[in-house]
Amino acid sequence: MEYDLIKKQVRQFASSLQEMNMIYEEYAKSVNLPYTSLQILNLITEIKNCTQKKICEATFLPKQTVNTIITSFYKQGMIELREIPENRRAKTIHFTKVGKEFTDKIIPQIRKAECSAMDNLTLQQRNAFLEGMQIYCSTFRKIMESNKNID
Repeated sequence: MEYDLIKKQVRQFASSLQEMNMIYEEYAKSVNLPYTSLQILNLITEIKNCTQKKICEATFLPKQTVNTIITSFYKQGMIELREIPENRRAKTIHFTKVGKEFTDKIIPQIRKAECSAMDNLTLQQRNAFLEGMQIYCSTFRKIMESNKNID
């Protein structure tokens, strides 16, 4: 039956996602960081004019969790916070020299591994993989959002 095959493939997909998360988690531990802290450091390097709000939006992490990690980085001298003139309550996050040196050691390793893994696929496989993920996520989101309205 097609449904049984689809269930099996959904489990394989979920298992692969879990394995990817475990790989990131193991790497984070190897550089003496919790996974969430590594994720936030990565986002600070990626997001222009990064703020705690933007990190929360990108990760779906609670504000308190993000604030605790940002505060820890600040106390360690890894980041500095700069007020945004238009919104004095919000601050952009910037690496200090210490923070930049640290992230320059660990983040490029992730990028290199990600690019090498993707490069291991043919162009057609990459395109199919990415298109499939976009369709899957879009469809999954629509269905789950419609399920929210069920009483």
